[in-house]
This record gives sequence, structure tokens and C-alpha cells, in this order.
Amino acid sequence: MKIYFLLLIAFFYSVNAFSYGLKIFEVQDQQKFNSISLYEYAEITNVGDSNYSFEEFLANENKLKFEPIKGPSTNLGFTESKYWLRFSIKNTSEVLLHYFLETGRPVTDHVDLYLMSAEGTVKHLKNGDLIPFDEKSFPHRKIIFPLDLHPGETYQVFIHYQSDGEVINLPLELHTPNSLIISSNQNQFLHGIFYGVLLLAGAIYLFFYFGIGEKSFLLYSVYVVSVALLHMSLDGYFFQYINPASGWLNKNAILLTASLSGIAFSRYAQIYTNVKKWSKGLNKVLNLLLSALVILLICVVFISNGKAIYYPAVNLLSFLLLMVLITTVLLSYVKGQKLDFFFTFAIFSFTVGFFILIFNNFSLIPNSFFTENGSKIGTGFEIIFLSLAMSNRIRLLKSEKGKLREIALQKSKESNEIKSYFLSNISHELRTPLNAIIGLTQSIRETNKEESINSNLDVIQYSSLGLLGAIDDVLDYSKIEKGELRLEEMPFDLKKMVNQLAATFERQAKDKGLEFEFEEVGNLPELLIGDRRRMEQLFQNLLKNALKFTLKGKIDFKVEAIAMPDEQVLLKVQVTDTGVGIKKKKLESIFASFAQGQNDDKRKFGGLGLGLCIVKALVDLHQGKIAVQSEEGVGTTVSLQLNKTLPKNGNGANSFDYAKSGVFDLENKNVLIVEDNALNQMVLKILIGNWKNSRFEIANNGQEAIDLLKAQPFDVVLMDLQMPVMDGYEATTAIRAGAAGTAMSKVPIIAVTADVTQKARFRVLEVGMDDYMTKPINKEELYNKIKKAIYLGNPEMPHK
Repeated sequence: MKIYFLLLIAFFYSVNAFSYGLKIFEVQDQQKFNSISLYEYAEITNVGDSNYSFEEFLANENKLKFEPIKGPSTNLGFTESKYWLRFSIKNTSEVLLHYFLETGRPVTDHVDLYLMSAEGTVKHLKNGDLIPFDEKSFPHRKIIFPLDLHPGETYQVFIHYQSDGEVINLPLELHTPNSLIISSNQNQFLHGIFYGVLLLAGAIYLFFYFGIGEKSFLLYSVYVVSVALLHMSLDGYFFQYINPASGWLNKNAILLTASLSGIAFSRYAQIYTNVKKWSKGLNKVLNLLLSALVILLICVVFISNGKAIYYPAVNLLSFLLLMVLITTVLLSYVKGQKLDFFFTFAIFSFTVGFFILIFNNFSLIPNSFFTENGSKIGTGFEIIFLSLAMSNRIRLLKSEKGKLREIALQKSKESNEIKSYFLSNISHELRTPLNAIIGLTQSIRETNKEESINSNLDVIQYSSLGLLGAIDDVLDYSKIEKGELRLEEMPFDLKKMVNQLAATFERQAKDKGLEFEFEEVGNLPELLIGDRRRMEQLFQNLLKNALKFTLKGKIDFKVEAIAMPDEQVLLKVQVTDTGVGIKKKKLESIFASFAQGQNDDKRKFGGLGLGLCIVKALVDLHQGKIAVQSEEGVGTTVSLQLNKTLPKNGNGANSFDYAKSGVFDLENKNVLIVEDNALNQMVLKILIGNWKNSRFEIANNGQEAIDLLKAQPFDVVLMDLQMPVMDGYEATTAIRAGAAGTAMSKVPIIAVTADVTQKARFRVLEVGMDDYMTKPINKEELYNKIKKAIYLGNPEMPHK
């Protein structure tokens, strides 16, 4: 019965077709064409929200008002209405012909084609992006229907279009199989280049973001990828390759990617143009549009019934965003803002391309190849120009980071200089009273015979030396940080140094109620080439650490020297204690600065936490080895190995060790003491005054020293460095220049200073001084340096 009904309708339709003046498109096998538009042979009707089945449409066809198609690619605009289109086609040849009809945009939700023969048979073909891709009548990204036309047959073609508010376009292109293959291949090649460039740009700038950390690179990457996905959705590739199963994502892909690209690009433009700094008004407008796009994106995700509003809304917001961006670019030039030339071109290319797309969507301009692909052309140029702009931005960021590094480096240098200056001054100011305390303590102890007083003097001396050690540690740590810690290579008496250390720490251990055992394995060489001060500091820090962390039990100090070929000595040092020990997990970090074995060690044992850090730095400077074995609650053993050199031919420190005999005799040599501090003057007076056959004069500054040198001859000058009127450097320079007379221009000058920096050491030698020693003053060292200076100034003088 249904077939008869359709045949009856077909008969009446054929009559109606001619009565309405519809032309029938005729095709022949001899007819040669690649593709042809059938718009002149078709007409369309809007049925609103009427959801006709094909039978219902045919039953109501005479009541519907059909209008001719206006052009080869008519744009129906944003619409939720349903449309029916009809035309007739006849195969006038004697063979079966195969054609392909392209109609509608790839993103049209539902497109149904009904092919009705003259006998009334109907073939139903389905297409659209809301059905699974494998259910499409022809597996192609576009809306394409295969048409098989039998010889001599006339067919009526009915097409039903349905969208959820997106734009409906009406291309009616009839392709031959050959022309469809050629067209598809050409499109895929060009689209492959376009999408490849976009995705590559997105990936590259994502890597730049992770490498540089610049936020604009991330936004640019998100924008490029979302624009690529937007075009893939419009072109049907998203449906074909990314989500062929259709569903919610397909339904909302255009709105999601359009909103996201607008959000990313507006934020990117805000950052790139720095509009917030020079135009708060424009920045507020951009923020407003950005907020609107975010709200729209949220609505798309959570409210599915408003697509008829969402599609024009996203286009309108994009249009407004482009207008504001153009205004921002133009105004930036007016206000003298430095904006990259390529960025300007990119904005204009992007704007022109998307204006064409938006105007076409609103049916303000007709469909054409240019209007359909204008956004791609604009986007392509935009990506090229933006990539060039981003390359310039990378260079700019690199330049800015270079400048910031230079500024940071300069500030770091200034900070280090200030720190060094501060530490030098603090050291100088602390060493001055320490010089008096230690010097006077030594002097009183030498003349005092009462044991109780000497014990108190020992406490004062240990405390003073401990403070002095802490000052030296801070200064040395500063040198380690700057890489300025250096070793001197001079002969010194190793045996004497080790025995003095052992004696000092044995007394301190005894005061703490600990046993102290010193073991000298074999005979230690008296003379060794090296830095006596640094080696003493190295051993001293190990012993101080053992003493600090041992509450009961004993400390063992063992030193061994093993003769090696070529005048080399392998020095082995081992310090063992029965102290608190170190946790295994802490062993790896004990040589770090400010590190202590346990969190509460600072409170229990005090100290700066620099001892072992300095030990490690000194061991590395000596190119030695250090090993630590420890068990918590049992104790710690620190082992040290250093390779040192013996002096050749027995020449070394003892050649000028005048104090070794214990007799201090200046043999009536005249000493000039140049010192502005009364305490230091007093210490030097007491020390030198207690020596036999000593003579000395005191000058309060460099100018007084020059005046005294003019008035009488001196055999040696002890020169402080920091003094009022004329400092030690200026005074030495003047003396060497002959300001005190030719005879005194070569007088031996020894720097006696509280400035222990390497800079001071270098400058002392640079201005012409002969030797250098630091405060607090060691009696034996002072005596040896004075005698050595006098001897070198007068080689005929006996020095043994």
C-alpha cells in the first residue's frame, strides 16, 4: 500500500515539477565536466521546527512555499529551522552513470537525501556529524552522497537539512568520481600543510614554555592548537579522525575550540602588548570580553539547550575581540609603545581572515572559495608572523635575562664586596682587643708563678683563641664561597706545630674531664714545605670538633709520616673520639656548611657549623683525602691523608727559627713601631721591652714614622696598615720613594695588621713591604720576622 502511495505522489510530483517550471538537469555519458553546481535546478523551503518524515513531507509538499536557490553556495545563516530542498536529474545516456553530490557544511548535524525514481522507488542516504562516521552514506569528511543514475531514468532528489543553530550552507556540487578524487587529494595536501604548521608551532612553543617558563608561550601554544582544532571541526577532520563515534564532543567541538582560542589569544595579547601598563581602559575591555568567553565556555559545557544563542554569541564576541585588538595595536603606536612589527602584521592578518568568516556566518557576504578559506589564509599568515614575533620575543627575553644576570652578578659582587668589607672590619675590630688580651695574658703568665692565677689565665687564653678561631672560620668560609682560599708553599716545622697542638688540646681535654692521647708514629720530619697556618687550622678544626662532641671518654690524636720517593711524604692523621657520633643518613652532608649531626646539636654544643666545611675545602686544596666513620652513641673516627714535599738540602724554616733557642736578643737593633691603637702599642712595648738589648720608638701614624726615620736611623719598621693621617700603605710608598731619606728608603718594613684578607697580603707586597704578620701577635713569630728582616737587610750579620 505504501509503495502505491509513493508512486501516486511521484506521479503528482512530476506533474507539479513541470507546472512550477522546474528545469530537469540532464546528464549524458559524453558530457565532460569535473564538477557542476545544480543550484539553478533546485529550490528550497523552510519548514521551521516541523519534524516531517519523508512521507509527511511529500503529503504536505503542495502546501509549502519553495524558493529558488540564489547562488552556487547559499548561506542560510545561524538557524535551528529544518529545510527541505528538491531538484530533478535525468540520465539521458544509455549507460549507468555514477556521480557524487556535495551539499551542506561538514558540521551540519543531519542531512538526509531521498532519491526517488519515476517508478516510485526511494533510496534513503544518511549523512551529518551527529551520526557515527561509519554510518555515513559515503566515508568522507564532507557531506557527500553517491548517486547511481540508470540509463533513461529521471529522478527526483529531496534533501532534508537539520542543525542545532550552526550555519547551514548549501553547496550543490555534482562531482564525477575522477573530479572528487582530484579535489579531495588537493584539499588534503593543502590542509595537511596548514594543520602541520599549526600543530608544529603549538608543539614548539609548548617546549619553549617548559624551557623558558614564559607564560605567553603557553598561551600562544594553547591558542594555536585550539585554532587548529576549530578548523579541523569546521572541515570535518575532527569527526573523521579524532572522534568518529560522534556524540557530545562532536556536537560542541566548534563552540569549545572557538571559545578556548578566544580566551587564550586575548590573554596572550594582553601579556604580549603589556596593555595593562599603558591603557587600563583597554585592559578592562579585554578582561570583560575574556570573562564573557569564559562564561560562554562554561555554558557550553553545562547547559546544552542554548546552542541557537551560543553560535552567534561566540562569533559576536570574537568580532568584538578582534576590534579591541586592532584598537590596542593602533593605540600602542600612538602612545609610543614598542610593539613588534611582525605582531602587528599577525593581528591584521588574523583579523581580516576571521572577519571574512564571521561576516559569512552572519550572511553579510556571499559564499565563495575565498570566504570559505579566508580564515585559513588569515590564520596561516598570522601564525607565520606571530612565529617571527615570538622569535624576536625569545631574543628579547634572552637579552633581558642576560641583562638581569649581569645586574644580579653585579649586585652579587657588590654584596660580596660589602660582606668582605664588613667581615674585614669586624675582624680588624675584634683582633685589636684580642691582641691585647692574648698578648698581656702571655706576658703575665711568663712572669707569674702562682698556679691558680695561671689556670685562670689559661681559661682567658683558650677563650680568646676560640673566639679568634671563630673569626677565622667566618673569614675563610667567605673566601671558600668566592673561591679565594689559597695555600702558601713555605718551609715550616711540622713536628713543633703538631706537638704544640697536642699540648694545647690535652690541656683543654683535661679541663673537660676527658682523656687525650697523642701518638707520633715514627719520626715526624721537622721541616716540611706547605702552608703552616692552613695545616694547623686543618688539624685544629678536627680536634676542636672531637672535643666539642665528646662528653665523656677519650680523644686519640695520631700522626704518621711515611717517606715516599722524590722527597715526598705521605702524611696520615687520625682523630678518634668517643663522642655522640653521627647518624648514617647525616654522614653524606656533614661537610656542608652549617651542618650538624642532629637538629638539636646547635643548642647542645654551640658553634657556627663551619668547621668540617672548612676542613673539606682545605683537604681539597691540598689534593688530599678525608674519610669519616661514625656510629651514633659510640664515636667518630676522621682519617686524613696529605702528600707533602720535604725541603731540599735541609734548607727551610729552621734557617730563620731564632726563637728556637728560647733567647730573645735584638742586639741593640733599633725598632720603629708604627701603630695608632694604644692597646696594641702597649702589647708591643711589653713584648719587645722584655727582650734583651732592645730599642724601640713609637709613631702614631705614617707621617710621624717618616718624621722619625728622617731624625734617626732604624733597623726595622713594624707597620700597621689602617691608621689616621697617613696609613701604612701610603707611608711605605713614601718611604720607598725616599721621603724619609735615601738611607732609609730600603729599611725592612714588616706589616703587623688585623686585616687578614688576601687583598691586604697582595697589596702589602705591592707597595714594597718585606713581610706580613697578623694580630693577635705571636711572640716567637714576631721575633723571627724581625731577626729575619734585619739579616736579609744585612746578610753579613750572623743569624744562627
